[in-house]
Amino acid sequence: MTNQGPIYIDFDDVLCETARALAELVARRFDKRVPFEDIRFFDLRLSFGLTDDETAFLMQAFHDGDLLSSFDPVPGAVEGVNTWRSAGRAVWIVTGRPPGTYEVSRRWLCRHGVPFDRLIMVDKYDRNHCREEGVPMMTMQEVYTAGFALVVEDSLDMADAILKNAGTPVALLDRPWNAGEIRLDEANISRFCRCRDWPDLIRRHPRP
Repeated sequence: MTNQGPIYIDFDDVLCETARALAELVARRFDKRVPFEDIRFFDLRLSFGLTDDETAFLMQAFHDGDLLSSFDPVPGAVEGVNTWRSAGRAVWIVTGRPPGTYEVSRRWLCRHGVPFDRLIMVDKYDRNHCREEGVPMMTMQEVYTAGFALVVEDSLDMADAILKNAGTPVALLDRPWNAGEIRLDEANISRFCRCRDWPDLIRRHPRP
């Protein structure tokens, strides 16, 4: 029987081209030019060779509404999400962005026609996010027990954690920083797949 739980979709570099935009910002601000294909680490400090001050600037810039609003959608993402919603599936956008970015993130989704049922902020990487009134938030433990039918991520570490702690099927969207090997036991191998892009994702999971 198909799990009728919601579909979890990550935001940055799954729905929008965050890394490409940040690479352009780093090139303009610090004259450090790293092609998208060479962004080999999820930690942007390592990928771009940033100092502490440069990293602090980049994190502050990431909280800027104008920058977040400027991100382009990942090719095929809007059409892919619409395919699932048209099939009657609930879609939750589950992001590690800080709570203060909730409203600008919600507006981005609406402006680009991304259908969603909930936008949830989760402290995925232990950054000690402070709760804000009116902002929907979940803990990682709540993510593990939410009963998602499918998780779509670009983070290798997050994919591994969800597979181990929730047993939920995970689709990893190929990105240069997640090219490393993920070691899975037999119980989880069948729940994991890599997808080249959104059309490949929808082909593999037409009805999660």
